[in-house]
Amino acid sequence: MKAQFKFLSGARAGQIEAFRKGYIGLGRHPLSDVRFDAERDLDVSSRHAAIVRKTEGFVLQDLGSRNGTFVNGQRVTGDTLLRDGDVIGFGANGPALEFAVIEIDADLPATAAAEGLAERASSPREVIPAAQRPTAPRASTGVRIRAEVARQTAQLRRTTKVLIALLLIVGTGFTWIQIDGRRRARESQTMTLHFQTELQGVRDALNAAQQETARLRRALETSGGDSAAVARLRMELAAVERRRRALGGVDYRAISHRNQDAVAIVLVEYTDGERFSGTAFALDSAGTMVTNKHILVGDDGTKTPRRLGVIFSGSTQFWRAEMVGVSPESDVGVFHVSMKEATPRVAGLARTREGLERGDPVAILGYPLGFDLPMESQGGQPIAEPTLTVGTVSKALTAVIQVDAYGAPGSSGSPIFDRDGKVIAMLYGGERESQGKIIYAVPAYVVADYLKSLNLMR
Repeated sequence: MKAQFKFLSGARAGQIEAFRKGYIGLGRHPLSDVRFDAERDLDVSSRHAAIVRKTEGFVLQDLGSRNGTFVNGQRVTGDTLLRDGDVIGFGANGPALEFAVIEIDADLPATAAAEGLAERASSPREVIPAAQRPTAPRASTGVRIRAEVARQTAQLRRTTKVLIALLLIVGTGFTWIQIDGRRRARESQTMTLHFQTELQGVRDALNAAQQETARLRRALETSGGDSAAVARLRMELAAVERRRRALGGVDYRAISHRNQDAVAIVLVEYTDGERFSGTAFALDSAGTMVTNKHILVGDDGTKTPRRLGVIFSGSTQFWRAEMVGVSPESDVGVFHVSMKEATPRVAGLARTREGLERGDPVAILGYPLGFDLPMESQGGQPIAEPTLTVGTVSKALTAVIQVDAYGAPGSSGSPIFDRDGKVIAMLYGGERESQGKIIYAVPAYVVADYLKSLNLMR
């Protein structure tokens, strides 16, 4: 009768060994009968357990192992009789063996090896016949040296492969960081150039309007009293003056000072580990925050925020928040942030379409490119500073406001203000081919309607 062991897991998974012995040692020690890999099967103790053949069968004994011995998931506390098909585990998470009994023709007596040796030692020498044990021929020293060299060489090859793989991973990561850094630098440069071009365009348009105003005034003075010509010139002059006021009459500094404290960078970590950042703004002093739906639940609407919070303008403090809801019809999401004091809030929210027309100047406060744009720091932490951009309403539809301005990743959720400093829309995306110069926004009255459905606005 032989005891057979099939390695189910561990470094030797799939191998099978069988022993026709009365005492079988199991462990990582080089002299163990069932020997585990000394470097990889670390849950197995040096002399972990033993199997002793007794009259009733093969009995498993734990030899004071560090992680314990298990049979079919139950920890062994004493001698345990093994049955065919039992699974022996070495530690709760270590390798496992399947035990089996193999019947052979010539067998040992049914007593355990220890008992048989004791009986032989106490019997007269002439009574005990010589035991004919088949012994495997011992390999020569050269063969054993070659085997050991081959084993260590294979181990060296495995180590070398692991090191090469790590170097490839590190090299790939470093290359990606360099490429991503260059990409962000290009985006930042493009954004700066756009701002400069935009500012120069506003200056040129204002100068042209001023020149046109002066020309019409001179024409009006020299009209010679022709009533029809005077009426036409007065109408043209009024239109040019309205355009000039639209270009030069917006106090963007006042809009920024009035609303910037209520604009925060929102940070989201989903349950799958992915992270996202955008912009949000506070509507009231109770901590009601508005942002895009896709920031809170992802582009496909299937993600769940595991960690959600904001950092307000001029601060490094991260405030935790809880999601309130997302609109089923538009890209609007609402969450609540709890602060000890009242939250700063925007000047107001336009609740109707009245007064919103093509050509209206607007200001946008947000966090394009997140913390990648230059910011001051305090105690090693960046101070959130929103970016102010200006633009013009280029199209006003029922559910979409199109603006000629600038947007980038991180701008989603940015409030768009009119000349009076009220929120007229919320940015949610842009036309890819325009490189961020044509952006789309949810009208403020759509946001107001959703807030009313949540009983957060009267």
